Amino acid sequence: MTKLTPPIDPTAALPDIVQVKPKICTVSHAGLALNYLVWGDMAKPAILLLHGGKDHCRNWDWTVAGLIDDYCCITPDLRGHGQSSWPVGVGYDTPLLVADLAAVIEDLAKTGFSKPLHLIGHSLGGIIVLNYAAIRPDRVASVIAMEGLGASPATHKTHLETPPAKRLGRYVEKLLKHGQGAARFYQTPEEMVVRMASAYPNLSDERVRHLSLHGARHYSQGWRWKYDLMMAFVHPVWMTSPDDYGKLFAAITAPTLLMRGADSWASDPREDGRIKPFQRAEFITLPKAGHWLHHDQFDLFLEAVTKFVGGAKP
Repeated sequence: MTKLTPPIDPTAALPDIVQVKPKICTVSHAGLALNYLVWGDMAKPAILLLHGGKDHCRNWDWTVAGLIDDYCCITPDLRGHGQSSWPVGVGYDTPLLVADLAAVIEDLAKTGFSKPLHLIGHSLGGIIVLNYAAIRPDRVASVIAMEGLGASPATHKTHLETPPAKRLGRYVEKLLKHGQGAARFYQTPEEMVVRMASAYPNLSDERVRHLSLHGARHYSQGWRWKYDLMMAFVHPVWMTSPDDYGKLFAAITAPTLLMRGADSWASDPREDGRIKPFQRAEFITLPKAGHWLHHDQFDLFLEAVTKFVGGAKP
């Protein structure tokens, strides 16, 4: 387990990976203030990187550092994550998140990003960028989804086989638990670093510290993670089926790269059939990598990204 010496000073500057400072931007959408960062020269081809659930935009700092010589990088915070606003109530269904991304991209277009963007998304972020690429093909130069294909056929089957009353009951119980203060508070940021180190033993000490400190916020009760607990609740009766996702994927015209970690819980889309609907999809598996494949095998990940994006032809 990671133990930092000396202990973290909460008043100290947050750790930086990228040598340049980002431009901090905010777009107002659906009553929310959505935060996003613009890294580097806006005249260069643009790559937008969208993080997964319970994460934040600074998860991409190593990737930004590896791409910034050739690309301008945009890293949004999803609603309820990082520095973006939290919606009142739940408000995390996929269509809402796709609309948020559309708002960010419309805002970017007003500030000079008129050419199609390269999109990269991890997990929940992968689902969002694929959905967006299906509805706005004119705005997308290429798309990379890292374990972002939505519910597998097996998961969806289990969901449907669970009686609706039981699904609803679980959902209500989670909401009640959240309303009674289920969020865990930590006395110091160092405790959060230790917690992340125990949850992700494959991460280096540097990555654990960076991700933890950028993901921490101070409240009167102590320190806690920046994400809204409500985002983790799956609606009791709604889950997009593999068939529906397949119809969406078929509408994507941009070159598409699907990525998976060999040691992840995510199923192989070639085996479960989810790669079939794509028009122009490639697939790679990164060895010795779990769900956070861009951290577990960063060099291989960055190599695959630069090769794919560099050769993508709209």
